[in-house]
Amino acid sequence: MDRRYVSEFTRFMSQYLADHPEALEEQRRGWDIYWDHHVDFSAMEKAREDTVPDDTYGFHPTVRAKHLH
Repeated sequence: MDRRYVSEFTRFMSQYLADHPEALEEQRRGWDIYWDHHVDFSAMEKAREDTVPDDTYGFHPTVRAKHLH
């Protein structure tokens, strides 16, 4: 007798993925879009060099005026 417990949700997902193999492909495609993208380190370095130091309170008029002159 098999005493291993399999939850109802696990059984549902296993059956769903067996019936819809395209769901796994969509999952992989989404993962590639959001997580496995290529990083252009030279562009990141250029962006870092091109930034203006943050005054930490940029919407305050007196601080902004001080940085403009």
